[in-house]
Amino acid sequence: MMLVIYLQANKEKICFGCLEVHEIAAFVLTSGGYYEAITRNCSNYYLSDESVALFAEHVPSRPNYIVGQIVHIERQIVKAAPPRAEKFSTPDKGTDWLTLNSGSTPNPYGLPVGCEYFLVTVAMLPDTTIHSSSPS
Repeated sequence: MMLVIYLQANKEKICFGCLEVHEIAAFVLTSGGYYEAITRNCSNYYLSDESVALFAEHVPSRPNYIVGQIVHIERQIVKAAPPRAEKFSTPDKGTDWLTLNSGSTPNPYGLPVGCEYFLVTVAMLPDTTIHSSSPS
């Protein structure tokens, strides 16, 4: 599948280096179901849930990629999931508490604990047309 992006507004350029506020960035839908920025030498930039929701309001199906102007970048560090306590009952001992580790990471990106990542919020560009097509 070939990706074709037409930017009409002032022939804007998409940033592929380290992302900064006011620049235009492209995010591709991954097999994990989240959008990751297309960058060179700068990894772990992900599109915020708010931005995904904004674009979802304007397209009939989930797009393969999203292009927008960066309005905010939030630095995050993956933390270990806190243990969760659950109540359980046994016939002979009454009610006790059991501490369980939920097994899930506090980030949907599958990054290791201690890893730095960035949540990027973007605004829609005026006059942007996105097409997804197969090569001829």
